[in-house]
Amino acid sequence: MASPIKQKVNAYTWGCSLFAAVGSLLYGIDSGIVSTTIAQPEFVKYFAPFTPPLKGALVSTFGAGAVFGVFFAGWSADYLGRKKTIMIAAVIALIAGIIQAAAVHIGMLIAGRIVGGFAVGIMNMTIPIYNSEIAPPHKRGMIAGLHAQFVGIGFACANWVGFGCSYSSGAFQWRFPLAFQCAPAIIVLAGIFWLPYSPRWLLEQERDEEALKVIKRLHGDIGADESFFLAEYQQMREQLRFEKAQQKAGWVDCFNTPSNRKRIMLAVLVQAFTQLSGINVINYFQTDLYKGLGMQGHMVTLLAGYGLVGPLANAVCLYYVDTWGRKKTLWITGLAMTCDMAIVMGLSGSYGSSDNSTAKGVTIAFIFCFSIIYSLGYNSIHYIYVPEIMTMSIRAKGSSISVVSNVLINILFNQVSPIAFADVGYKYYSLFICTNLVGAITVFFIFPETKGKTLEEIALIFGEEVIVADLDTMREKIDVDEETGEGETKAEITKVEAK
Repeated sequence: MASPIKQKVNAYTWGCSLFAAVGSLLYGIDSGIVSTTIAQPEFVKYFAPFTPPLKGALVSTFGAGAVFGVFFAGWSADYLGRKKTIMIAAVIALIAGIIQAAAVHIGMLIAGRIVGGFAVGIMNMTIPIYNSEIAPPHKRGMIAGLHAQFVGIGFACANWVGFGCSYSSGAFQWRFPLAFQCAPAIIVLAGIFWLPYSPRWLLEQERDEEALKVIKRLHGDIGADESFFLAEYQQMREQLRFEKAQQKAGWVDCFNTPSNRKRIMLAVLVQAFTQLSGINVINYFQTDLYKGLGMQGHMVTLLAGYGLVGPLANAVCLYYVDTWGRKKTLWITGLAMTCDMAIVMGLSGSYGSSDNSTAKGVTIAFIFCFSIIYSLGYNSIHYIYVPEIMTMSIRAKGSSISVVSNVLINILFNQVSPIAFADVGYKYYSLFICTNLVGAITVFFIFPETKGKTLEEIALIFGEEVIVADLDTMREKIDVDEETGEGETKAEITKVEAK
């Protein structure tokens, strides 16, 4: 009998997943850089009059570009592959950064934001899929969650770049932060050719020999024998062939069976609850929140540097997510965010216009806490959960549908929030108290747990037929075939590898 699988991640898998996640920095930097840039005095002066509706438009058009990027990725990730799709996004992101940094009027800047959003939409959909497909099953949460980790790091870096540039003068104060968006795109383009294709995509294209080589390099030393990667290869290949024979991979196929409809519903819900938490309202308009609490000058951009607490909390989530599980982490996080937002609303209403500096400091502390709580749960898990509940045939397109729901809600909040804060102030927080509570209840009652299962085995949760055994059984069969000479499993794989 095969010994229990020792789930670990080898250096090559870490290198591939970390490099792919460099593209995730684009989302964090492109999203975060606008938060401090729109607060820079030289920026406001250059683009005056910079009204609240114009501020909302500058932020929300980024999301509009992302919608088209996500749909493009839904096609490209299947047709061209995950690797080439990431490369295309990096090229577009580089162009977008140049346009924004060189902007001479608000229209040009908004156009650059739309192009940048297109690139980020592609990255935001493709990278979690790629990393989930190269990860060993019991560490998939950690590997797929690197996307959120790097998004958070990018956001924090953007905030600190904005703070540093607040001490400069002239156009550099806002042009350099916008140009900083080009950095991760250049890094991705410099190294993308060394990144392997997703093994599941290669199998989907019937490039079995290449897929086996990639799987062996990714997982060949797990358990100190060959049985793990051989079993994983066999499981992937047989299940993908079965799924390919059963259904096509068009957009309509995302809704043609009860199991697929349930997948889409859960994916849309987890993405929607992520935005309905209110996290991006706080992230994008945090400088306005701090000004409303009496902060002035460099202190506003300094406080924006609190974004560092997010990646630190997210690192804790990544370490434990494959132990905690997805479902429990989500609903507990939802309840905690409900309580935190209620406290922020109460303190803002009671002390926002007062001279009580201590109370205002406590309010800011709870805003920080909200980011910590969010990063302990939703921040990583919505990127992990969506691709892993999808079958290979609808993974790219189903993920794109769910991500679009995220982006559309984000666009709505980005456009409405500046006006809402101006008109109703702290009472706006009551919306997010309700949405976080509803999210927690919904996750508790209808979301299934997926931790520890291979992407192929998760189909069982949705009542679908799975024609391959679990990995432990597959390993036992391979070991028996190798020892007795019975069966064809080992021989077939050896034949493919030798080609």
